[in-house]
Amino acid sequence: MIPTLQSFRFIFVMMIFMSHFAYQGVNAFDAGGDCGVAFFFILSGFVLSLGYGPRINDGSFCYRRFLSRRLKKLYPLHLLCLLFFLGASHAAIDLRVVLNALLLQCWVPDSDYYFACNSVSWFLSCILFCYAVFPWAYRHTSTSMLAVMLLLCGVVYVLLPYRLVNAVLYVHPLLRFVDFFLGIMLCRLYQSMPRRAIPNWTEVLLVLLLVATLAVYPYTDAKLRNAPLYWLVLLPLIWVFAKGDGPVSRLLSWKPLQWLGSLSMPIFLTHQMIIGILQRRLPDMPVAVMLTICILAVILVSWCIDRFFLRQIARLG
Repeated sequence: MIPTLQSFRFIFVMMIFMSHFAYQGVNAFDAGGDCGVAFFFILSGFVLSLGYGPRINDGSFCYRRFLSRRLKKLYPLHLLCLLFFLGASHAAIDLRVVLNALLLQCWVPDSDYYFACNSVSWFLSCILFCYAVFPWAYRHTSTSMLAVMLLLCGVVYVLLPYRLVNAVLYVHPLLRFVDFFLGIMLCRLYQSMPRRAIPNWTEVLLVLLLVATLAVYPYTDAKLRNAPLYWLVLLPLIWVFAKGDGPVSRLLSWKPLQWLGSLSMPIFLTHQMIIGILQRRLPDMPVAVMLTICILAVILVSWCIDRFFLRQIARLG
């Protein structure tokens, strides 16, 4: 992983964290959740293309090995979080749990299904689909394909009732695949263009543009908030910071920040449950204290999962 983008993983997962933190009159940071999710879909397409694109081009790509590695990174952690949820909530095993366990929940346009159990696992349901079609998508990447996809998205945005915005635009794998595909397109462009020096002010400008985009979120149509609002800032942001050596990139190269970025997946999958548990157990804490406790607890739990669970899984071969 490129160091600057690794650090961004922590920054954006914490934006998602804040979208689930509401306490004593402090509202959840909804804009951060939508922006963070869009970032991770785009980044996944970009990073996979960097790593596996050359193998697809030269014919050495092995689909079975690729998918096996993706599942090994996601599935044990997903099942661990699901088992914890079931044990903590004493939930009965039903169709929602089964679909969640199989990461098929996002294909059912009903929030009782796609947000069932550890609700953030809907992301895994979508990204698993993106992984499954990645080789095909990479081989068929073209501006005409992108144009067709964006045209179809436009039709969906116009015709879709607002009551289905979450079910279709936010969590449905086919719609989230567009973000992933944009990441692939970005990588193909990134690899084909010669490396040129990027002015230092560009990094600062992109950070300010990201902040401005988050600021206009409450005034943006609900159909555009899930992803399109952020495309114009996230795509150049990933591009610039993948190449970057400016002042912001130097800050993002700080080793502790990169380490935190390496914990982004366990942070993502555990944070909502931990926030809920702590807020129920410590209901009268000052907001700043509660926020600090939640952040530290999530990081500690994520480190333990990475150190004592995920690394042991990785050693199994």
